[in-house]
Amino acid sequence: MSQTNEFQAWLSKTAAETRAEDVPEWPREATFRASREARLAWWQRPFLPLVSFACSMLAVIAVVTQLQVQVTEQGFNVRFGSGLDEQQLQAAVDEQMAILTAKQQLQLANYAENLRQDFSTDLAAANQQLVSYVLTTNRTERQQDMEDLIRYVNAQREDDQVYLAHQLAQVTDELFEQDNVNDYPTYQNQE
Repeated sequence: MSQTNEFQAWLSKTAAETRAEDVPEWPREATFRASREARLAWWQRPFLPLVSFACSMLAVIAVVTQLQVQVTEQGFNVRFGSGLDEQQLQAAVDEQMAILTAKQQLQLANYAENLRQDFSTDLAAANQQLVSYVLTTNRTERQQDMEDLIRYVNAQREDDQVYLAHQLAQVTDELFEQDNVNDYPTYQNQE
């Protein structure tokens, strides 16, 4: 805290001792530019590069558009492009149409062939899936039928065994009755 007080005291003392001073003299003309610029030579002026650029662009456009200028008796004839007359132009268009038609027919033929191949491949795959499904379903149904048949045969055997056991018991009972009848004398009432 004492350092802060010391700093404030030093700052107050220094501010009290400060005096206002006059502005020093300095050459004002040397600081600012002259209002008049020096004249440049004609080859150093800024319009020359712009004119050069414009001429270069004009030349590029003339080359790209295939500009043709012909002098005739009536005046100038300016053409853009190859300058074909109507018959040459029609022949060129017909030739390009023939080439494009041939390419299109070839592409259509290839497309049709690919479509046929894809269709036959897809059809074969679908048929294979159908056959697999039918065989699997048929096997499952046959297995279920065989299980039902085995259950029926087992049930029939059990029924037959019960029936035979019952028949055997009846026959055995009849035999025992006949043997018992012969072994014991029967009493008859004699009155």
